[in-house]
Amino acid sequence: MFRFQLVIDGRLIGDTDPCILGTAMARLGDLTHLDDDRLAFPFSDKDVALSALLTEEELHDRTTLSIAESLDDWLIHGYIHKGDVVMVARGDEDGSLTGPTLVSVVASADYDPIIEAACSYWSKASNLSA
Repeated sequence: MFRFQLVIDGRLIGDTDPCILGTAMARLGDLTHLDDDRLAFPFSDKDVALSALLTEEELHDRTTLSIAESLDDWLIHGYIHKGDVVMVARGDEDGSLTGPTLVSVVASADYDPIIEAACSYWSKASNLSA
């Protein structure tokens, strides 16, 4: 088993319990491209971006990342906007959003090699245990 956590807005999120990484690796490598201008600069108004992701079904369904058991207490949205990978997260304990909205933006050129390396590692580790 592996531990899966994310760093969003400079904060390490997720618990330390072991989990299965396969779903996370596939989902993080296949983020949706969005052109919605409200999502272009999520740092300027984090809650406006989160509100759009929560209330508009098409945005919500395409960006919600249900990726690992270790992140069960978090609502996380991920998408690509004009060459940047954007992650928006908020605590979601017992179905009620808590704490601040966290946002990280990384250039796709920096993000893609990291995800490719993680997916490659996961693939090799999965084949070794099979």
